[in-house]
Amino acid sequence: MTTPRPQLTSPVTAVEGPGAPPADEPLVGLDSAVFRHVQVALRVRLGEISMSVEELLTLKSGAVLTLDRLLSEPVELFLNDALVARGEIVAVEDNFAVRLVEVGPV
Repeated sequence: MTTPRPQLTSPVTAVEGPGAPPADEPLVGLDSAVFRHVQVALRVRLGEISMSVEELLTLKSGAVLTLDRLLSEPVELFLNDALVARGEIVAVEDNFAVRLVEVGPV
């Protein structure tokens, strides 16, 4: 037996009273200081390769996969699934790094 879902008997209204923002208050922009310290994950795509599952299952340690990019072509930086920048791979001491060559508008 299922419990019936509660039904709303009155329409939902905006919050009013102390602490409620005025209706004409401007929206906060994404470049606002409110968001400056929010941590996000940035993904760098070097390139892609297409192969069958059969080919994938035959891979062994030491196999080399040739990507669809040349060394001279830029890598792509994604925030979620949105392309936000392009760059080139560089070495910084013992680490790989990306030097940005193109950044999307703010």
